[in-house]
Formats: sequence, structure tokens, C-alpha cells
Amino acid sequence: MKKVDCVVVTYNRLNLLKECIQSILNQTYPVNHIYVVNNNSTDNTINYLAEIAKNNTKIVPINLTENVGGAGGFNIGIKKFIKANTADFVWIMDDDTIPQEQALENLIRKDDILDSWGFLCSNVRWKDDSAANMNVPTVERDWNQLAKLGLIKVKAASFVSILFPKKIVEAVGYPISDFFIWGDDVEYTKRITKLNYDGYLVSDSLVEHKIETNITTDIVLEKDRNRIKRYFFANRNAVYTTKKLEGNARLVELLLKKLGYEPLKILFKSKDYKLFRLKYSLKGTLWGLFYNPKTEKY
Repeated sequence: MKKVDCVVVTYNRLNLLKECIQSILNQTYPVNHIYVVNNNSTDNTINYLAEIAKNNTKIVPINLTENVGGAGGFNIGIKKFIKANTADFVWIMDDDTIPQEQALENLIRKDDILDSWGFLCSNVRWKDDSAANMNVPTVERDWNQLAKLGLIKVKAASFVSILFPKKIVEAVGYPISDFFIWGDDVEYTKRITKLNYDGYLVSDSLVEHKIETNITTDIVLEKDRNRIKRYFFANRNAVYTTKKLEGNARLVELLLKKLGYEPLKILFKSKDYKLFRLKYSLKGTLWGLFYNPKTEKY
């Protein structure tokens, strides 16, 4: 039987984490270990993990002394999977991911019909069963090549339920921890497909992304002032990824959008904090041109 380790990254969302872990334990295809990377949560997560780990050896808490972001958390969790060397695949997700009972089984089944692949991602839904807008993958031109088998070929996907073979991690290395948040999943999956390993969305591997509102990340429409600063990371990381993996033509296209179209939309469509939004949008974009984070190899 093929063995699968799971990595969950969490920060101050204990109730969602409990539901996420239970949904993983309820899978029809059992996991080998669940590595829970606790990003220095302050909501009793550390005590909860200690308690459930006493009764279930599958659950392995990794308690950090600082918040290293989602990117750093996934980097640490995947390294733990590699170091443990007890499973063939790693299944990763955020703490607000709630997989249906057959989600993992339906991912693993596709390994039997594919000769080789770089990653398999789930069909991510919102609570009303519509597509989760934050997790729409980037499809390849020949996206429908294996559609009759329930496989959609994709170039990039989110870390909301995605499966990687151990040999792929060994070949491409780890997610970039310095990204902190936003875009680490896109960079990592694009890095994989850039090396000619195919990625697929598995249509019958269903998970719910338990977010409050079904919207994409958009600095123009963002309602929470405290989240606006995060778009520095979004723009910086997007520019770096495009520069590194997509080529000059795509970079110019992105810069026209981020330095021209996006500022105009902020000025004319954002209802508040316009200068604040402009600051983090432009700062992140310009920073990305000179940004060169470390990419860790296996």
C-alpha cells in the first residue's frame, strides 16, 4: 500500500484545525502521519495538539517559536516528511481545508493510471458547492487531454489539498520559505511543471475551503485594512515568480498590470485607504524586480 504523510499548517484557527484534522482522520485512504506545523499560535493550539497526539501516534505536532508564514510552515513540514522517509507521497493543506472522505483515495487512484506526474490537486469548493475563487488553478493549453479520466492538466495550483510524490520533492527542492505568505504555492507548482512534470486537477477529489467569503485576493476590493499590507508579499512574490519562471514577455505584461492598471483601479474603484493600498501594491511590485530569495534543494 502506498503511504501518504499529511502536512497541515495552522495559525490561530483552532476550531477550523480541529475540523481539518478530523476530516483527515476520516479518510477512506488512511494517512501515515499528520504533521501539524503550528505557527506559534496563541489560541491554545499547542495544548490541543499535545492532548490529541497522546492518543494518536499519527499526529505529530511541530510547534514553532515564531510565525514563519504559510510558506515557511509548508517548507518545514515537507522537510519533516522527507527526513522521516516513511511515506511515498505528501498531502498538504491549510488548516481551513476540509476534505471529503474520499478526497485522498481519489487522488491516489490517479497514480495508478498516470505514468508520471508532478502534483495532483483537489477540486476545491466553497460552502455552497461553487468553485472556491481563491483556489482556481492555472490550466495548461492542452488542459482537456485526459478530461475523460477526470483529470484536468494544470500549470499551477494552490496548497489547499495537493499531493506530491517524494521523488518530485527530491528533484525540485522545497517551497521558498522567504515568501512568507501568498504565492509560494504558485511558484512551487510552476517550478515543477517548468521541469516538465505534469500537474493535474482531480475532479472527484473534493474539498471545501472554509473561508468566510468566496472572493479572490484583490487589493482593490479588500475590506480588511489589516490585510492590505499582505499584498506587498503577493505582488513581490508574483513578480519574482514571473521573472524567474515565465520569461520577459510575461514579466512585461505583469508589470503593466501592476504598475499601471492596478494603481488606476485603486484610485477609481477602491472605497477607502487608497494611498495605503497604493503604497503596498507599488512597493511589492518594485521590490519583486530585485528580489532573489533562496531556493532550497533536497
